[in-house]
Amino acid sequence: MQPALAFIRRNRLAAATAGGALIALAVAVASIVFLGGGGATSAAPDASPSAGPSSTPVASMTATASATPSATPVRHYGILDGAEMTAEEWAARKDLLPLAIMMDNTPNSFPHSGLEQADLVYEAFVEGGITRLMAVFWRHEAGLVMPVRSARTPFVIWANELGALYGHAGSASTVNDANAAGQIIEWGVKDMNAFSPEANTGYHRDLGRYAPYNLATSTKKLREIATALGFLGPSTLEPWKFRDPGDPPIAGAKAEGIEVDFQGSRYSWQLIQWKWDPAAKAYARYQFGGPHIDAQSEKQLKFSTVIVMLAPGQVVDEAGHVLLDQLGEGPATVFTGGKAITGTWKKPERESRTRFYDESGQEIAFERGPIFIEVIGPQSKLTVKATAEELPELPKYEPPPPGAGPIAPDDTAPDDPGTTPAATASPSPTATAIPTGAASPSPVASPSPAATASPAAETPSATGSAATTAEPDASATPEPVSPSATASP
Repeated sequence: MQPALAFIRRNRLAAATAGGALIALAVAVASIVFLGGGGATSAAPDASPSAGPSSTPVASMTATASATPSATPVRHYGILDGAEMTAEEWAARKDLLPLAIMMDNTPNSFPHSGLEQADLVYEAFVEGGITRLMAVFWRHEAGLVMPVRSARTPFVIWANELGALYGHAGSASTVNDANAAGQIIEWGVKDMNAFSPEANTGYHRDLGRYAPYNLATSTKKLREIATALGFLGPSTLEPWKFRDPGDPPIAGAKAEGIEVDFQGSRYSWQLIQWKWDPAAKAYARYQFGGPHIDAQSEKQLKFSTVIVMLAPGQVVDEAGHVLLDQLGEGPATVFTGGKAITGTWKKPERESRTRFYDESGQEIAFERGPIFIEVIGPQSKLTVKATAEELPELPKYEPPPPGAGPIAPDDTAPDDPGTTPAATASPSPTATAIPTGAASPSPVASPSPAATASPAAETPSATGSAATTAEPDASATPEPVSPSATASP
């Protein structure tokens, strides 16, 4: 075969330097057939430039020899949830920063608006043993986010590690380490406070609900204000690890039913369940006795990954402000793909990102899609079942008795009434401002606009004055932490 190959090369060279390319190619093919053993079964070459079965393979060989290998297609993924994006989606969002917005989670907050569009949600203790939410948006916009509430130190720390724009309505202002108002300034958080003149126009009061559970915004409005304030991207966030097709199966125990009991007493207002939905490849959320429905889409909230991490905390003042042990490491369970992976969370520095590792020390790769993080205390109880049907029945929701229910924190009113968001059924530049300083309604009342004759505005501090957060009834409501208790997610 070597003489044949040499002959082919000579003929190709001749074809390249002379004008008779087609004749040379035909001759080369004829040589391959004859010298390579084609014999009588091979058809004679046709000199015609357009005919003959031999013309196709010759052209293919020439193209292969001269073609440049094609580049691997670029794939784009969400920086928070790892979901795959089209090139157009990526181009439209690649320069945006994450946007974190504080949301109430007491019974009066229902129904929430905007959680379905969040890429990432945190739930953790605040005053009185209740929890609060922080929804983080990047891949999607939310036309309505409600109810917006005030900032607390644990959430400021998470917003800071994400490098996020931070939407909230005032902050706890204290003389201790729960001074969220001071930390936002000290740590350089990209502040979008509803009670600041710079961001006030990004929020409005919804007259369909009563204050303080009616403060609303949209991600588009807050992004417009962020641009005006010079809070520009792109984000430098280092994403978590996510799974790809062809990765080894998830090495975890089957876990299609999850119950998170924040106080460990199965109070209906502090009990969360997650049930695996195989069709959606996500966990569906249940709260307050039934499915957790988004008010705008009227769809049940579903998240591809649910993380339960233990971060013990302390009540640090008479107002009940809570600090969590967020630095260092602690136990965590990651629920992804219908499996439970036992491991550890780690956050060595305040600015570093919280990451999750399996028992062998390898960072856990999540299924691509939205993520929900439940941050529990030592007294909390985590129940995991192989199937959702094995979970105990979710108790019917009943409001706590007076004095034993969740206490809605009531921060100090801003000094300037002009910084109070306007009360409107929808955003309007001519709306009348709601007066501040009135007492908030009981958090266990029905969230109906008729529940109070004069809706009161939430009164968070924008001035750094001492907070007047309502003190929870310690005799009736368990504190969110117990130094002597032990638990692990």
